[in-house]
Amino acid sequence: MLATTEYEQVTQIKLCRYPDFRPGTYVSAYLVDSLLIDSGPAHTAEELTEFLKDKEVKTVVNTHHHEDHVAANALLKERYGAELLAHPLAVNKINQPAKLYPYQEEIWGYPIPSQVKEIGNSVTTQHFRFEVMHTPGHDRDHICLFERKHGWLFTGDLFFSTHPNVARPMDDVRQVIADLKKVKGLRPQFLFPAPGKVITEPVPVLEQTIQYLEDMGQKVMELSNKALSPAEIVQQILGNESPLAELTQQQFSSLNVVKSFLTTG
Repeated sequence: MLATTEYEQVTQIKLCRYPDFRPGTYVSAYLVDSLLIDSGPAHTAEELTEFLKDKEVKTVVNTHHHEDHVAANALLKERYGAELLAHPLAVNKINQPAKLYPYQEEIWGYPIPSQVKEIGNSVTTQHFRFEVMHTPGHDRDHICLFERKHGWLFTGDLFFSTHPNVARPMDDVRQVIADLKKVKGLRPQFLFPAPGKVITEPVPVLEQTIQYLEDMGQKVMELSNKALSPAEIVQQILGNESPLAELTQQQFSSLNVVKSFLTTG
Protein backbone atom coordinates (compact mmCIF):
# COMPACT_ATOMS: atom_id res chain seq x y z
CA MET A 1 0.00 0.00 0.00
CA LEU A 2 1.11 3.55 -0.73
CA ALA A 3 -0.11 6.93 0.54
CA THR A 4 1.34 10.40 -0.08
CA THR A 5 1.32 13.75 1.70
CA GLU A 6 2.91 17.01 0.53
CA TYR A 7 5.04 19.23 2.78
CA GLU A 8 6.29 22.27 0.87
CA GLN A 9 8.32 20.70 -2.01
CA VAL A 10 8.70 17.37 -0.19
CA THR A 11 6.45 14.37 -0.87
CA GLN A 12 6.15 11.86 1.93
CA ILE A 13 5.44 8.38 0.55
CA LYS A 14 4.15 6.03 3.24
CA LEU A 15 4.73 2.38 2.35
CA CYS A 16 3.08 -0.58 4.05
CA ARG A 17 2.13 -4.16 3.30
CA TYR A 18 -1.11 -3.72 5.25
CA PRO A 19 -3.99 -1.41 4.28
CA ASP A 20 -4.44 0.14 7.74
CA PHE A 21 -0.84 1.46 8.02
CA ARG A 22 -0.52 0.31 11.63
CA PRO A 23 2.32 2.00 13.57
CA GLY A 24 5.45 -0.08 13.33
CA THR A 25 4.41 -1.67 10.03
CA TYR A 26 4.97 1.23 7.63
CA VAL A 27 7.99 3.23 6.57
CA SER A 28 8.23 6.51 4.67
CA ALA A 29 10.33 7.38 1.65
CA TYR A 30 10.67 11.02 0.64
CA LEU A 31 10.73 12.50 -2.85
CA VAL A 32 12.34 15.91 -3.34
CA ASP A 33 13.11 17.14 -6.85
CA SER A 34 14.88 14.21 -8.53
CA LEU A 35 16.00 12.69 -5.20
CA LEU A 36 14.35 9.77 -3.41
CA ILE A 37 15.39 9.28 0.22
CA ASP A 38 15.03 5.56 1.03
CA SER A 39 13.18 3.13 -1.19
CA GLY A 40 11.09 1.13 1.27
CA PRO A 41 10.45 -2.59 1.79
CA ALA A 42 10.22 -5.42 -0.73
CA HIS A 43 6.46 -5.83 -0.34
CA THR A 44 5.88 -2.34 -1.80
CA ALA A 45 8.83 -2.13 -4.21
CA GLU A 46 6.79 -2.66 -7.38
CA GLU A 47 4.07 -0.22 -6.32
CA LEU A 48 6.61 2.47 -5.42
CA THR A 49 8.49 1.99 -8.68
CA GLU A 50 5.29 2.35 -10.68
CA PHE A 51 4.32 5.47 -8.73
CA LEU A 52 7.67 7.06 -9.60
CA LYS A 53 7.55 6.30 -13.32
CA ASP A 54 6.90 9.93 -14.32
CA LYS A 55 8.77 11.58 -11.42
CA GLU A 56 12.21 11.62 -13.11
CA VAL A 57 14.05 10.16 -10.13
CA LYS A 58 17.79 10.37 -10.74
CA THR A 59 19.23 9.58 -7.32
CA VAL A 60 18.26 7.28 -4.45
CA VAL A 61 19.93 7.76 -1.06
CA ASN A 62 19.57 5.01 1.54
CA THR A 63 19.79 6.29 5.11
CA HIS A 64 21.12 2.85 6.13
CA HIS A 65 21.15 -0.75 4.98
CA HIS A 66 18.07 -2.15 6.74
CA GLU A 67 15.65 -4.12 4.59
CA ASP A 68 12.75 -1.66 4.96
CA HIS A 69 14.80 1.19 3.45
CA VAL A 70 16.50 -0.32 0.38
CA ALA A 71 14.24 -2.83 -1.32
CA ALA A 72 13.14 -0.84 -4.39
CA ASN A 73 16.74 0.11 -5.21
CA ALA A 74 17.27 -2.55 -7.85
CA LEU A 75 14.00 -1.83 -9.67
CA LEU A 76 14.62 1.93 -9.69
CA LYS A 77 18.08 1.44 -11.12
CA GLU A 78 16.89 -1.09 -13.71
CA ARG A 79 13.88 0.87 -14.97
CA TYR A 80 14.93 4.49 -14.53
CA GLY A 81 18.71 4.35 -14.30
CA ALA A 82 18.71 5.87 -10.81
CA GLU A 83 22.06 6.29 -9.08
CA LEU A 84 22.10 4.54 -5.70
CA LEU A 85 24.04 6.05 -2.79
CA ALA A 86 24.67 5.10 0.85
CA HIS A 87 27.27 5.45 3.59
CA PRO A 88 30.47 3.47 2.86
CA LEU A 89 29.71 1.07 5.72
CA ALA A 90 26.34 0.24 4.14
CA VAL A 91 27.55 -0.55 0.63
CA ASN A 92 28.55 -4.19 1.07
CA LYS A 93 25.48 -4.92 3.19
CA ILE A 94 23.05 -3.54 0.61
CA ASN A 95 24.90 -5.24 -2.23
CA GLN A 96 24.54 -8.69 -0.62
CA PRO A 97 21.49 -10.86 0.21
CA ALA A 98 19.90 -9.88 3.52
CA LYS A 99 19.63 -12.20 6.51
CA LEU A 100 16.28 -11.61 8.19
CA TYR A 101 14.33 -12.73 11.22
CA PRO A 102 10.82 -14.15 10.61
CA TYR A 103 9.12 -10.92 11.66
CA GLN A 104 11.21 -8.93 9.17
CA GLU A 105 10.32 -11.30 6.36
CA GLU A 106 6.63 -11.04 7.26
CA ILE A 107 6.41 -7.25 7.57
CA TRP A 108 9.02 -6.06 5.05
CA GLY A 109 10.17 -8.94 2.82
CA TYR A 110 13.58 -9.68 1.31
CA PRO A 111 15.25 -6.88 -0.69
CA ILE A 112 17.00 -7.71 -3.96
CA PRO A 113 20.72 -6.86 -3.64
CA SER A 114 21.55 -3.63 -5.44
CA GLN A 115 24.77 -1.96 -6.50
CA VAL A 116 24.99 1.17 -4.36
CA LYS A 117 27.93 3.56 -4.36
CA GLU A 118 29.54 5.47 -1.51
CA ILE A 119 27.89 8.80 -0.82
CA GLY A 120 29.93 12.01 -0.47
CA ASN A 121 29.49 14.95 1.87
CA SER A 122 26.47 16.30 0.02
CA VAL A 123 23.88 15.50 -2.64
CA THR A 124 22.69 18.16 -5.06
CA THR A 125 19.56 18.25 -7.20
CA GLN A 126 18.41 20.97 -9.59
CA HIS A 127 17.00 23.14 -6.80
CA PHE A 128 18.36 21.81 -3.51
CA ARG A 129 21.54 20.78 -1.71
CA PHE A 130 21.47 18.13 1.00
CA GLU A 131 24.23 17.85 3.57
CA VAL A 132 25.12 14.30 4.61
CA MET A 133 25.61 13.68 8.34
CA HIS A 134 26.86 10.43 9.84
CA THR A 135 24.59 9.47 12.75
CA PRO A 136 25.73 5.98 13.81
CA GLY A 137 23.61 5.42 16.94
CA HIS A 138 20.84 3.40 15.26
CA ASP A 139 23.38 1.63 13.05
CA ARG A 140 27.00 2.32 12.25
CA ASP A 141 26.12 3.04 8.59
CA HIS A 142 23.21 5.41 9.36
CA ILE A 143 23.09 8.91 7.87
CA CYS A 144 20.72 11.89 7.97
CA LEU A 145 20.24 14.49 5.24
CA PHE A 146 19.77 18.21 5.87
CA GLU A 147 18.62 20.85 3.40
CA ARG A 148 19.81 23.95 5.19
CA LYS A 149 18.01 26.62 3.15
CA HIS A 150 14.59 25.16 3.92
CA GLY A 151 15.42 23.54 7.26
CA TRP A 152 14.42 20.06 6.07
CA LEU A 153 15.91 17.25 8.18
CA PHE A 154 15.53 13.65 6.98
CA THR A 155 16.32 11.40 9.92
CA GLY A 156 15.78 7.83 8.69
CA ASP A 157 15.41 5.70 11.83
CA LEU A 158 17.27 8.07 14.18
CA PHE A 159 14.00 9.46 15.53
CA PHE A 160 10.75 7.55 16.01
CA SER A 161 9.32 8.60 19.38
CA THR A 162 9.79 11.12 22.18
CA HIS A 163 9.77 8.22 24.66
CA PRO A 164 11.64 5.35 23.02
CA ASN A 165 11.58 2.28 25.27
CA VAL A 166 12.91 -0.42 22.95
CA ALA A 167 16.15 -0.91 21.06
CA ARG A 168 17.92 -3.58 19.02
CA PRO A 169 21.00 -5.41 20.34
CA MET A 170 23.29 -3.36 18.08
CA ASP A 171 21.82 0.05 18.95
CA ASP A 172 24.06 2.43 20.87
CA VAL A 173 21.61 4.52 22.87
CA ARG A 174 24.23 6.97 24.17
CA GLN A 175 25.30 7.56 20.57
CA VAL A 176 21.65 8.07 19.63
CA ILE A 177 21.54 10.84 22.25
CA ALA A 178 24.65 12.42 20.72
CA ASP A 179 23.14 12.13 17.24
CA LEU A 180 19.90 13.77 18.38
CA LYS A 181 21.88 16.64 19.91
CA LYS A 182 23.83 17.00 16.69
CA VAL A 183 20.74 17.34 14.50
CA LYS A 184 18.94 19.54 17.06
CA GLY A 185 21.82 21.98 16.76
CA LEU A 186 20.88 22.49 13.12
CA ARG A 187 17.59 24.10 14.25
CA PRO A 188 15.52 22.24 11.63
CA GLN A 189 12.11 23.50 10.59
CA PHE A 190 10.75 20.13 9.45
CA LEU A 191 11.71 16.65 10.64
CA PHE A 192 11.03 13.86 8.15
CA PRO A 193 11.43 10.47 9.85
CA ALA A 194 11.16 7.06 8.23
CA PRO A 195 8.80 5.80 10.96
CA GLY A 196 6.03 7.97 12.36
CA LYS A 197 4.64 11.38 11.52
CA VAL A 198 6.34 14.38 9.97
CA ILE A 199 7.12 16.98 12.66
CA THR A 200 6.73 20.65 11.78
CA GLU A 201 8.25 22.10 14.98
CA PRO A 202 11.01 19.58 15.67
CA VAL A 203 13.38 21.35 18.07
CA PRO A 204 11.17 21.01 21.21
CA VAL A 205 10.41 17.41 20.24
CA LEU A 206 14.11 16.60 19.91
CA GLU A 207 14.81 18.30 23.23
CA GLN A 208 12.10 16.24 24.91
CA THR A 209 13.49 13.00 23.46
CA ILE A 210 17.04 13.81 24.51
CA GLN A 211 15.93 14.66 28.05
CA TYR A 212 13.91 11.45 28.31
CA LEU A 213 16.85 9.29 27.24
CA GLU A 214 19.35 11.11 29.44
CA ASP A 215 17.06 10.71 32.46
CA MET A 216 16.64 7.03 31.67
CA GLY A 217 20.40 6.55 31.36
CA GLN A 218 20.96 8.18 34.75
CA LYS A 219 18.35 5.92 36.38
CA VAL A 220 19.87 2.84 34.76
CA MET A 221 23.31 3.64 36.15
CA GLU A 222 21.94 4.43 39.62
CA LEU A 223 20.11 1.11 39.79
CA SER A 224 23.07 -0.79 38.38
CA ASN A 225 25.23 0.69 41.14
CA LYS A 226 22.75 -0.83 43.60
CA ALA A 227 23.55 -4.25 42.08
CA LEU A 228 20.23 -4.69 40.24
CA SER A 229 20.35 -6.91 37.16
CA PRO A 230 19.41 -5.53 33.74
CA ALA A 231 16.06 -7.31 33.89
CA GLU A 232 15.38 -5.87 37.34
CA ILE A 233 16.27 -2.40 36.07
CA VAL A 234 13.74 -2.77 33.24
CA GLN A 235 11.10 -3.70 35.82
CA GLN A 236 11.96 -0.71 38.00
CA ILE A 237 12.04 1.89 35.22
CA LEU A 238 9.65 0.66 32.54
CA GLY A 239 7.56 -2.02 34.20
CA ASN A 240 6.93 -5.09 32.07
CA GLU A 241 9.00 -5.84 29.00
CA SER A 242 7.60 -4.42 25.75
CA PRO A 243 5.35 -6.81 23.77
CA LEU A 244 7.65 -6.10 20.81
CA ALA A 245 10.31 -8.28 22.40
CA GLU A 246 8.33 -11.48 21.85
CA LEU A 247 7.02 -10.39 18.44
CA THR A 248 10.53 -9.62 17.14
CA GLN A 249 12.46 -12.54 18.64
CA GLN A 250 14.01 -10.14 21.21
CA GLN A 251 15.37 -7.85 18.49
CA PHE A 252 13.38 -4.90 19.83
CA SER A 253 13.23 -4.90 23.61
CA SER A 254 13.45 -2.69 26.68
CA LEU A 255 16.18 -4.99 27.98
CA ASN A 256 18.33 -3.97 25.02
CA VAL A 257 17.94 -0.29 25.99
CA VAL A 258 19.20 -1.00 29.51
CA LYS A 259 22.05 -3.19 28.28
CA SER A 260 23.15 -0.48 25.85
CA PHE A 261 23.41 2.09 28.64
CA LEU A 262 25.35 -0.38 30.79
CA THR A 263 27.71 -1.37 27.99
CA THR A 264 28.64 2.19 27.08
CA GLY A 265 28.34 3.81 30.50
